[in-house]
Formats: sequence, C-alpha cells, structure tokens
Amino acid sequence: MTAYPAMLRLSGRRCLIVGGGPVAQRKADGLLAGGADRLELVGLSFTPGLLELARQGRLQLHAREYRSSDLDGAFLVVAATDDPALNARIGREAERQGRLFNDASGSWPSSFETAAAVRDGAVLLAVHAGGEAPALAAVLRSELERRYGGGRYAEAARRMGELRRRLLEQEPDADVRRERLRREAVRLSAWAADGREEAPGAKRTEGKDDRQQST
Repeated sequence: MTAYPAMLRLSGRRCLIVGGGPVAQRKADGLLAGGADRLELVGLSFTPGLLELARQGRLQLHAREYRSSDLDGAFLVVAATDDPALNARIGREAERQGRLFNDASGSWPSSFETAAAVRDGAVLLAVHAGGEAPALAAVLRSELERRYGGGRYAEAARRMGELRRRLLEQEPDADVRRERLRREAVRLSAWAADGREEAPGAKRTEGKDDRQQST
C-alpha cells in the first residue's frame, strides 16, 4: 500500500469513535495521546478504562446505538464495533460526508490508518507496515522504544527548541543559524544515544565566538 505520512492536529476538533470495547479503548488511548480534546464515543457498553476516562472528563460517552447524525461536525471517525456490517455502514456514510475514516475491522476501505508510535516528549517516531504486517510494526515499535525512549531524546528536543528560539532572537544570518542548529543536533543525538549524564554544550552560551566559528 502506498500512503502519505502526515501529522494530524486534533486539538479543538471533534473526533468520534463508534464502539466501546477493547479496540475502541486502544483507539481512544491513541487519539488522546495525539492531542484529541473533543473525543466522543457511541456504544451500547464501555470498558472500565473508557468509563474512567469519561469520569476524568477526557472524553464523552453516549450509551446508545449509532445514528447517522453522529457524524455531523466530526473531523475524524473510527468504526470499532464487533459488527462488520455496521462498520461498513459507518464507512459509507463517513465517505459521503468527506470525513477522515478508519475501520478497525477492515469492513470498509479506510481513508487513514494509524501507525505504531513511540513518543518521547516532543519526539514522535512512527512505523507502519502497509497494513499487511501489524505484528512486524509492533516489533519495530518495541525496538524503537528501547533505542529512543526513556526521556533522553525528549531532553534533546527541549534543548534544541531553546537554542532555536535564542538564535532567532540573536543571530540574523539564516545560514549561520541553520549550521549551528545542525551541529548541535548531531551532538545532542550522540549524547542521547550514548548515555552520558550531561548533554554536550549544556552550559555553553551563544555569542560572538559561536558565530565566528560558524562562518
């Protein structure tokens, strides 16, 4: 399968999951981790985990059967019921309305699929095996988590963000900024990988010497 990788900004957008079982729970967990703050689920029953998330105010639950009008105003729709015919119906209706749609059962062609992801602060790594080998994607995700999880790349990204903001304020030359950021990214990536306690350049300050070396 040929697909285009993209990052969705879900904050402030209504996301809908139809279903309330373990699959719906996994989909809800992923959407919440991705920034969804207007998440609703429609289903006849819900897992204890979903009930707890609703109690915390992180999502809304509608304990009833699916209605076509549930799609109104939805940015993204996930069909996660144990009824393939219902999932296909939701897919047809979502397609007619131009909604982003994912069918967890494969009963209807999805307009998007989710990737196996590893999050470390602002760093997000995702792997997808074309929908043909989800077990392989899960193994690759575990390998990525072992290598890139644990908070070190999150710290590297935080330091890079601070440096970028400082350079934007202090260095007018875009080429100098780009080269300085490239060199710092290489150093911080090496630090995150080798396990040293202090990041390289942690106590350094940007100034005239750095700009002269970059030119």
